[in-house]
Formats: sequence, C-alpha cells, structure tokens
Amino acid sequence: MKEKIPDLFKLAYVTPIHKGGSKLKPEQYRPVSLTSHVMKIFERVVKRNIMKHLIEQNLINPGQHGFVPGRSTKTQLLQHYCDIFETLSEGTRIDTIFLDFAKAFDKVDHDILLQKVAKHKIKGKIGLWLQEFLNSRKYRVVANGEMSDVQDVLSGVSQGTVLAAVLFIIMISDVDENVKSSIVRLFADDTRISRKITSEEDKVLLQKDLNVIYDWANKNLMKFNENKFEQMSHGEAKNIKIEPYKTQSGNEIKIGETVRDLGVIANNNLLFREHIDNIVTSSKIMSGVLLRTFSTRQEEPMMRMFNSYIKSKLEYCSLVWSPWHQNEINKLERIQKNFTSKIYGLDQLDYHQRLKKLNLYSLERRRERYLIINAWQQIEGLTENVLGLKARRLGRSRRIVSAKIPIGINGKRIKERDRTLIHNSTARKSERLFNVLPQSIRNITKTTTETFKRHLDKWLSSIPDTPKIDGYGANVAAETNSIFHQTRYCIIR
Repeated sequence: MKEKIPDLFKLAYVTPIHKGGSKLKPEQYRPVSLTSHVMKIFERVVKRNIMKHLIEQNLINPGQHGFVPGRSTKTQLLQHYCDIFETLSEGTRIDTIFLDFAKAFDKVDHDILLQKVAKHKIKGKIGLWLQEFLNSRKYRVVANGEMSDVQDVLSGVSQGTVLAAVLFIIMISDVDENVKSSIVRLFADDTRISRKITSEEDKVLLQKDLNVIYDWANKNLMKFNENKFEQMSHGEAKNIKIEPYKTQSGNEIKIGETVRDLGVIANNNLLFREHIDNIVTSSKIMSGVLLRTFSTRQEEPMMRMFNSYIKSKLEYCSLVWSPWHQNEINKLERIQKNFTSKIYGLDQLDYHQRLKKLNLYSLERRRERYLIINAWQQIEGLTENVLGLKARRLGRSRRIVSAKIPIGINGKRIKERDRTLIHNSTARKSERLFNVLPQSIRNITKTTTETFKRHLDKWLSSIPDTPKIDGYGANVAAETNSIFHQTRYCIIR
C-alpha cells in the first residue's frame, strides 16, 4: 500500500449553517465540512481496523462513551446517575463539574496527535498513511453562492471525514491519566469530572484533579470555554458548604440547579421535570407542524410521521429520566393520544381502543419494556453493564439485583426524599420490572435480543395496557398502568 493520498481527496468544502441568534455573529454559525465520498469509503475500512485494534488491545479510555461500539449518550448518562444514586444511598454528596472545550475537533495539533497514534501502537504503513491523511489538507468556504480561495488546514481532525471521531478519541484518551481520585467521563469532547464529598479535603482534591485536566489542556494545546463551565451537586454532606470550584484562570465556576447534559435537561433534584416539559412542548409544536403541512390522515403515513418526528423526541434516553409521577406520565401519554385521534377512521374510538386497533403500546408501556430489555442485555453481557445488575438463581428461576445501589443504606439515616429517588432510579425500576416477569422469560439466556423481545412481546400481549388518562382507565382495578401493578393485579385476580 502506498502511503499517498491525492490532493483532491484532501480538499473540504465548508458551509456555514446558522444555529440561531444574530446572523451577524460568526460564532452563531456551525461549519459543515463536505469531503470526498470516494475517500470516505477507504476511511471506513481504515476506521474499522483501527477500532478493532483499540478494542482488542484495551486502548480506549474506559470513561469514553463517544464513538465507541456498545456505548452511547445513554450509557454515559446511566453510569453518571448510578454514581449519584450510589452517593445518595451512602447519605453523602457528589459534586460534578461540566467542562467545555473550545472547538475541540478543530484545535487538535497534528504532531501531538501523531505521537499519540504511535503510543496506541498504530505504526508502520497505517501510521504513515494517517500522517499523510492529516497533513497538507485544504478547504474552501462556500456561502451565498460564492466560493473562497483554497486555504490550508493547520490543525484539527477534519470534521466531515469518517476518521475524525476515532482520531479525536485517541487524542483525548489520556485526559485523566494523572487524575488521582475523581471520576472523569467523556462523550467525545463533552467532559465531566465528579467526586464524592465527605469532607473539606475532598473538595480540595477535586480542585486538584480539575487543575490536572487544565494542565493536560495546556500541554496538548487545547482550550476551554470557561464561561460555559457548570457545577452541580447532588445529595448533602453535613457541615460542608457547597462552594464554587475554580476555572483555569481562577474564576468561580457557575453553580447551577439545571444543566443540559447530552441532550437531557438535568437538575439537582433528579426529577427531570424541566426535561419532560421541554420534550412535551417540542412534540406539541412538531405535531402541529406535521398536521398543518400534510393533509393526509391515513394511518400509514400518519404513524410514519409520528414515529420519525415525535416518538424519537419522547423516547431519547428515556431509561435515564422515565417519570414515576402520574401527572408527568400523562403529559407524555397525551401526545400519542391526541395525535392518534387525528387518524382517519379512528376518531370515534377511545384511546384504549385506538392502541389495540393500531397494535401500539402506550408510551409508558414502551418505556418499561425498554427498561426490561436493557436489563436483560446487561446481565447477558450484550451491552456494558453500567447499572451493575447481577443475576441470581432462586430455585429454578433467576432474578436480578443492582450491585451498585445497595438496598440496605449502609446503616445511615437517609432522607425519605432520597429513599424515594433511589427506589425510582433506573437500576431499581429495572429490578422490579424484570423480577415480575414469568420464570420462563427471566430464564431466557444465551440467545439474541430479537428472540428475547419476541417472547417478551408475546407475554405483554396478555397484560392489560390501559393508561389512566383524561378519564380513561377509571374503571381499571390495577393501581396504575405500570407492568408491575397490572401484573400483580392479574395474579391476584
């Protein structure tokens, strides 16, 4: 293989896309880079082999969830909230700092990156080819029908290329190398650092670890958007004040009650009400746009629109924020209820009848089904066990428990509110829902997810799905529409 790439394949066309705000400010535009499709085919082959090498040699930072097979925003958030609930169960506090790199992908120094590529045992012809891939790249800006002169790319991992993601996770892989005792988790360049706070010394140690990351950024010629740093605390530590940590320049980091975290609006009360209100409002707006734009009310196109543009909003990372308060469950359910009522021929059916006619689950049932499937995948080793779930045999059947969030609260007095939060955490809900399944489904093992889903759906078809919303379900005897309560009622009955 020749370690040469034609110049034509290293030319990018950059188009600025307006993000919102003033159109006169350059920072309100996102550059989108278009590169050669022929080159992308070759890059995919190289990327597949580099990722295989990194995984087999265990060279990926365990805290990195971006662009890594089997990991996602979901796994990163689940792991983070497991840390929080574990801390609550211990009766103490956890402080988290959300960091923000400035134009992280564009600031990567090529020489430093190539040194790290070599450290990751990517050498020989592939190493030389990557050097050729990074060097002598050029770009042109295309805007308003005009095209700029060709300019040299002096740094960065060339967004728009297939290899940009894997090269960046190599670049940032050692960001926590010298962090002593805090937890660092990443999704690409989105970085957070957390630590349990049981004494004033813990606050000092967290600041020291923050300083280590600042030093890493200086050494690697990366910069931060310090004004976008955010700090959040969960739980309480007796007689230990919540105080702002310091940025690289010595300024105080903003302490917030709410932060947008990988697309989920999180808050320090762990109730996710702002997130639920946000996606409900967004879904209502989208429903209105779709119904005004398209005149059809036929079932097939209506359901395709709902699944593509609305349901995806309502279910993104629902494992993390799935509500347990009935009013919030109803807010979400009402979106599907109202949209399906507009389908031709179904307007005279009540919501329960429409669900059966359309062969749909309620949104609550879908969220709980997803919790069960995710729990099964984790105990089967098909996905990373971020909830710390363990399967235990009891006679002929198996049940699961969460090893990360103990049922006994370590002898400490925990506030009733925190006990309620722990009870409704993803790990605890997953336990209850999985353990209420019949033995025949709990015991399914060493098979595919599709096989498990097929058996689960067959069983769920026998469990009433009757949401208690807007007068519907008033005559349903089960306490709620949760699988847990519907199943218990069926057994008692």
